[in-house]
Amino acid sequence: MPYVLQEVSPQETDNISTSVNNPYLGLDGSGVIVGIVDTGIDYLNKEFMREDDTSRILTIWDQKSTKKPNDSVYVGSIFTNEDINNAIKSKADGGDPYAIVDSRDEIGHGTKLASIIGARGYNRNIKGIAPNCDFAIVKLLTSLSYEKAFRENGIEDVPVYNEAEIIAGIEYLKNYAFSLKRPLVICLAIGCTEASHDGRGLFSRYLTTIGSIRGVAVVAGVGNEGSAQGHASGVIELENSVEKVELSIPREIKNFNLAFWIQRPNIVSLNIKSPSGEESSFIDAKISLERSFKFILTDTSVNINYYVPDTFTGNELIYIDFKDIKPGIWTFELRGDYITNGRYDVWLAPSSLLPENTKFLSPNPLNTLMVPSTARYIISVAYYNSQTQSLLAESGKGFNINGWINPDITTAGKDILTMFPGDRVRRMSGSSPATAIIVGVCALLFQWGIINGNDRTMNSSKLRSYLIYGATRIPGQTYPNEYTGYGYLDLYEIFKNIIAVPLAPYRSVKVNEDYTEYYCGRMLVSVPSDFYYGGE
Repeated sequence: MPYVLQEVSPQETDNISTSVNNPYLGLDGSGVIVGIVDTGIDYLNKEFMREDDTSRILTIWDQKSTKKPNDSVYVGSIFTNEDINNAIKSKADGGDPYAIVDSRDEIGHGTKLASIIGARGYNRNIKGIAPNCDFAIVKLLTSLSYEKAFRENGIEDVPVYNEAEIIAGIEYLKNYAFSLKRPLVICLAIGCTEASHDGRGLFSRYLTTIGSIRGVAVVAGVGNEGSAQGHASGVIELENSVEKVELSIPREIKNFNLAFWIQRPNIVSLNIKSPSGEESSFIDAKISLERSFKFILTDTSVNINYYVPDTFTGNELIYIDFKDIKPGIWTFELRGDYITNGRYDVWLAPSSLLPENTKFLSPNPLNTLMVPSTARYIISVAYYNSQTQSLLAESGKGFNINGWINPDITTAGKDILTMFPGDRVRRMSGSSPATAIIVGVCALLFQWGIINGNDRTMNSSKLRSYLIYGATRIPGQTYPNEYTGYGYLDLYEIFKNIIAVPLAPYRSVKVNEDYTEYYCGRMLVSVPSDFYYGGE
């Protein structure tokens, strides 16, 4: 499945500056690693350096680079903090820094995220939320096969990534943080739509495991597909009854696919009607069944695959792959062969990968959050316009298909000031800046909890709870809801709630490098350091 990028001064949102500037809290992200899996980072930007011109970037795994291969990864180059500092010094001395570290953020997306999270504040308008955090960066390798297919569709200059490289990047960040025995917040401002949306897919299951580890948090945006008309759903009431889904195709598309997900144990068969009236006829659903059909009048080929059940979710999956699909209204008829609740869903690819006005005629704006924000034990983020205090239709909407509550929290996502490669200032709107804001807040909470010793057992679930406890909720509205989750971020209220709730007194007793010991009240807790940060 193809994954795509999702897109005010950061500290001036959601009562963040009130807490960051509180001298008694003293929070700036110190001791916390922020991992960003994205387009890379402009490591020469001063906002990511300390006052002595040394870099706060601890490592860069550039999956595209061939400059410095490393046996610990299967592709690309790994650059250390020492490499980055040498490159910075080379530039200061008039040399070529890219002769040492040849990693660049050509797109700028990752650099923008990093500046929201932790810009040092040399430019007062761009001071990040956690200006003293450290960074670990994964620059993703784009998928050549996906990009070729989309170029054939007339879609240019949209970076697309494979799930495998994203998972490998997250695993690298996790292992790197474990090696330093430091807390890690992972920023995922990427997502896809063509998945089950129930948290049971491979990627979601992996993130559920990562998010349950102490000292690790994963933050994912809900995406920008809330108003794209790319989701349709319905209920087949009875066996042998038929439901129709109509799809508008604005122009010929060479490579086009979509997938119907039918909740288990329902079983459904499919018939496809072309704009000219030709039909594929109903094809009975069977385990691993594949059928091909040629629509003669439209010169369109289609390949239909039934997976009953799908390997990871257990649901029925009907995957449809068109070649040279022609413009017009295409109709998909779903017949109930065995029905309990009869629920079905279908999602198009992200709107940035489709011709304009490719849409369902009767769309459902709910359940439009992007994967991986559907995973359990991670923090999923919606966004709104903080200047007008209004919701934004583009923000992905919940809930999870199986009823899990997503999104968790809502924060600002309109016209956020960021740094762009080349020391330029750019505004950024959408799911990505909102995700970065929550990542920065999580870094502050990890500093307060783990680094400062107030709650050493913090993970994604605990951070999620802290965010929910402090969220602002509008009187008269029901919470949680599909649009804003449990409410709007308010960092000051989080700490007010922490103060109001008596916490078990933690007193750390560091015995040696192999064990972390602390008292919880009168009880002494002794945890092997490797296990504490996710060891076996």
